[in-house]
Amino acid sequence: MSDEALLDGNPADTHEAIMMATFAALRTHGYPGISIQRIADESDLTKSTFYHHFDGKDDILLSFVEYMRDYFERGYRIESTGDPVGDLKAFITVSLGEYPAAEGTPDADARLSTYLELRAQAIQNEAFRAEFTELSATLVDNLTEIIETGVKQGVFAVDDPETTAEYLVATIEGINLQQTTRTDDPRSMLRKELETYIETTVLADDIAF
Repeated sequence: MSDEALLDGNPADTHEAIMMATFAALRTHGYPGISIQRIADESDLTKSTFYHHFDGKDDILLSFVEYMRDYFERGYRIESTGDPVGDLKAFITVSLGEYPAAEGTPDADARLSTYLELRAQAIQNEAFRAEFTELSATLVDNLTEIIETGVKQGVFAVDDPETTAEYLVATIEGINLQQTTRTDDPRSMLRKELETYIETTVLADDIAF
């Protein structure tokens, strides 16, 4: 995998080129309009190259979900500050897409809306549901580790780090859903309420967020 941020810069190999083309095609056509040909049109690769690497459209899209999971995980590693409170802030910042995108690359809302459009397919498609179940588990595991470290250091005061992580991940995903499906802009208000919850329920006394 490339050292560059996923979806940014030049692809390191054919697989990455296909993933970047898939993202571009989803942004242009949406899930209902996606096809192998339309994905190929967003790249310098031939249609036969796609069939060489994948069995079909859904196989590509499932691989793209895995690719997005890698993208999010890499974002957490980049933003990590090395302390639990800072890492919790970084987790929220990356999850809500509140970081600058490089010039000429898709912005956070484009990434989040594509992610949520694919996630909606999990309602009817068991394969998508399995992938997003794994993705959510990965997010919860990452956040649980941060909270457990904070509890050990005395900066977090929760009895069940995993349940707290599940709740926070669900809340963050709800904020993203609201942000990408409404005509107004509720993110700042909702983030403020999320931070109030963290300050009153997660942080130990006298710890600032």
